Amino acid sequence: MLPTIGGLRPWADPEVVSIGRLPMRPPTTAYHSVAEARRDDPAASRWRRSLDGRWAFRLFDHPDRIPATAITSDTTSARWTRVAVPGNWTLQGVGDLPQYTNIQMPFDGPPPALPARNPAGVYRRRLRIPKAWAGRRIVLHIGGAESVHALYVNGAFAGYGTDSRLASEYDISDHVDVGDNDLAVVVIRWSAHSYVEDQDQWWMAGLHRAVYVEARGRTHLHALVCDVGLENADPAAQPNDADPAAQPNDADRAARDADRAARNDADDDAGPEAGPDARPIGTLAVRAEVAGPDAAAEGWQVRTWVETLGGERVTHEIETTVPHAHATPYVFDGFGARATFRVDGVEPWSAESPHRYRVVAELVDPTGDVAEVHAQLVGFRRVEVRDGALLVNGRPVWVFGVNRHDHHPDRGKAVTVDDMRADLLAMRRHNITAVRCSHYPNDPRLLDLCDEIGLYAVDEANVESHAYNTSLCDDARYRSAWLARVAGMVERDRNHPSVILWSLGNESGYGQNHDAAAGWTRAADPSRPLHYEGAVFHAGWVDGGMAASDVVCPMYPTIDAIAAYRGPRPLIMCEYSHAMGNSNGSLADYWDTITSTPGLQGGFIWEWKDHGIRTTLPHGRRGLAYGGQFGEHPHDGNFVADGLMSADLVPHPAVQEVEWVYRPVTVAARGRNRLAIANRRSFTGLDDLDASFELVVGGRTAASGRLAVPAVEPGQTAVVELPCARPAEPDAHLSIRWTQRAATAWAPAGHLVAWDQVRLRAPRRANRREGRAAGRAGLPVADAITGPIDPCVFRAPVDNDGFKLMPELSRRIRVGGRALVRWQDAGVDSRPADELIEHRHVVDALADGSELHTHDLVVPPALDDLARVGVTFQLRPGFDRLRWYGRGPGENYPDRNRGAMLGVWESAVDAAPYLVPQEFGLRTDCRWFEFTRSATGETVRLDVVDPAALHVSATRFTADDLYRAAHETELRPRRTLVVHLDVAHRGLGTASCGPDVLDRYVVAAGPYHLAYRLSRHPA
Repeated sequence: MLPTIGGLRPWADPEVVSIGRLPMRPPTTAYHSVAEARRDDPAASRWRRSLDGRWAFRLFDHPDRIPATAITSDTTSARWTRVAVPGNWTLQGVGDLPQYTNIQMPFDGPPPALPARNPAGVYRRRLRIPKAWAGRRIVLHIGGAESVHALYVNGAFAGYGTDSRLASEYDISDHVDVGDNDLAVVVIRWSAHSYVEDQDQWWMAGLHRAVYVEARGRTHLHALVCDVGLENADPAAQPNDADPAAQPNDADRAARDADRAARNDADDDAGPEAGPDARPIGTLAVRAEVAGPDAAAEGWQVRTWVETLGGERVTHEIETTVPHAHATPYVFDGFGARATFRVDGVEPWSAESPHRYRVVAELVDPTGDVAEVHAQLVGFRRVEVRDGALLVNGRPVWVFGVNRHDHHPDRGKAVTVDDMRADLLAMRRHNITAVRCSHYPNDPRLLDLCDEIGLYAVDEANVESHAYNTSLCDDARYRSAWLARVAGMVERDRNHPSVILWSLGNESGYGQNHDAAAGWTRAADPSRPLHYEGAVFHAGWVDGGMAASDVVCPMYPTIDAIAAYRGPRPLIMCEYSHAMGNSNGSLADYWDTITSTPGLQGGFIWEWKDHGIRTTLPHGRRGLAYGGQFGEHPHDGNFVADGLMSADLVPHPAVQEVEWVYRPVTVAARGRNRLAIANRRSFTGLDDLDASFELVVGGRTAASGRLAVPAVEPGQTAVVELPCARPAEPDAHLSIRWTQRAATAWAPAGHLVAWDQVRLRAPRRANRREGRAAGRAGLPVADAITGPIDPCVFRAPVDNDGFKLMPELSRRIRVGGRALVRWQDAGVDSRPADELIEHRHVVDALADGSELHTHDLVVPPALDDLARVGVTFQLRPGFDRLRWYGRGPGENYPDRNRGAMLGVWESAVDAAPYLVPQEFGLRTDCRWFEFTRSATGETVRLDVVDPAALHVSATRFTADDLYRAAHETELRPRRTLVVHLDVAHRGLGTASCGPDVLDRYVVAAGPYHLAYRLSRHPA
């Protein structure tokens, strides 16, 4: 049994939040000098030592079965192994594996009951305290432990902590000696607190964030709290920070900074400048909390100032005496030194221009010596909800957002700063400028990166009781957990300018515990609005849950629902457009409504990337696992594979559409001969972008050049003339592309930022004789095709059609899309199409050796809402290159093709992009398509005759190949090329979690006609 706490079993008691844990604080580091603090490298601090690395480890089936000797004995026996910290033991081969559930708990309840088998891991290592640390306070930092942990030092119990996504710190000074000490951390996988950590993700276990030890002075600066604000934030009066050419040089910046400091010294109490050209004023309230056994001593001071990142001061120093008269009744409010600043002419922080400043605080001892130095980067900005809008610096902002989990395919929850930076840089490259930390405080370094790179963040508390959604929120046993988790997040992250909303958690009903946490947060940090989806879901969008949410933040609403919203709060979807497999249908339709409806400001796509875990799968091959592939039960299958990116950060095809709907500038036709250019940014112009045009007529470039663009202020629209004459020929389109003029932190110069295409002339039906080889003899077409040309009405179901791996969800629980169930019941997935629909196929041999194919198909009313109507055939082996005139360059579908421009594109045959095989590879609105053998140059060409355009795919798999495979590693590409030619194809929608396809993207019953010309040509 665990020493000291074994009989108490705190892990089974939801009311025990911590034992011996220090108060939460913003994670600053103590340095010896200002120069060290400016470098901001915690590893370089003489008072910090990382404990990351290989730890001795032993796993037990239950914490009750851990003998006291496991905390104190040596770790050389065969019973001990070594594991990585940070890391999840569930990924390190110790006999306990990951488990994925979405809503259901992984074990039976009710709360707070725990399972009979409750794995507990004992982590052991040596802790060496150097002589130079003698007399200082020794603090151990545990960055994250899933689910709860107990700390032992030299065999003595030193503390206990909960909340697997926030750090726990313990003063272990009384337990250690100079020299070698023994450290043991016991991590228990399941606890009473697991019921409020029931998020849609893998259940892991272990020490998954950094562990380190610090030597803090007997009197030290425990927390540096920086509350910032902004006055006179009139964007129209600010310079265009987006233009690299407009940035001041070093000499200009130094002169300006000196001028600011002089003005601040001359008039410390000056108010805001008056008049329309008043420059922004940053306000800053610094609270330096001093702690330690000698905190009450007289004479300690904190010296504070603000400077640029280059070290140029923009304020004078403020030296504040630390209060010490703690025996004075009623008036003493702690050992906190306070300083306030007004910084004239600051450059405000926003996601578009993430300007930061450094707050430096020196702790000065009674003799006048600097005991330690802390530095905190801040950004001056103001966030508020006013007049029905979420405002940053007085301006409404579009929330071009995505949800993100901490996840790595090999390390699970143990993500590195490089992993996080890669995520955020990829987001910015795809025009994503907001991230919701779903559904817990992410590693704190993520917010450092959001501050630096420029992303708005919704910081979310680690509170989700999904399996007991509406009960625990009113359960008094969990009230302290609610408060501790929300308060800990706020206390840790309040200095970050990127955090624009505090979220009280996710999918936990709405009750007294939420209102209690909301009340604390509003009092502790009134500078940010609150966000909580459950409040508006359970109490109503218009005026429900106002105590807990300042924004209406629904999940997966229909387009009609958000279009009808009229309420006093802004509507920002916390989750929408579920990116599971081949998905994100109607994303552009959502944004048509968002941008045209007052009160709507955007939302967060679910989600950033798949949570696949690289492992040896049950069939023996290496691959990325989803739920159930570790043999766990219960599980929720591939519902964990629902990202815009693969687990190893390869973009899925839908990213093209996301990047387009989130573009910062749009172009649309205005009348017959003009273009409207709209700047969707809130603070910067378009001078950092180069615009070019290309006139495409019938697939040929007729004109191109640079587009002359006038100055377009933030949030404004400019109208310009067409850059070329409107052509008389049909099928004419004007493409406008915007590229980055100079390199940014996330993309090189020339990076494509935005694009639009304006139709100038409609296409016309092709002539049966038109085509590349018209008038000259070609090769026999039949020799290139193997097998017949058959009708086809089935596609390998996308996840939104229904869960092929989890049929009980669709049939018994009626969760997700219902299309697959209908198709299965009608035999669409198993019977030949010509047994289900009428089909007439006529082939005319033409003089040049080509063939004209005409198909008439009739879908009976009983088969309304099919996957597709068209034909399929296979080309003989060797065809490996594709070229087409249609939408591209990537895969696109009828309700996800607005970001796919019409043009002539070329590519290799697509690889299957989804973890669970399903329909992929379609190109819509194709006028012609060529299939080429690159080895010989031989080409089969398909020219569309009627209607003007058809949808085409060419892959190495039949629909049945994809349908029968449960995992991407089960696919075996055919040598032949499988071609689908569709006159109609069902949209994708987002019904795996959200609305099904809109009516206009449904394939209806009735007659269909298509005609095309096939020809074959040598190189």
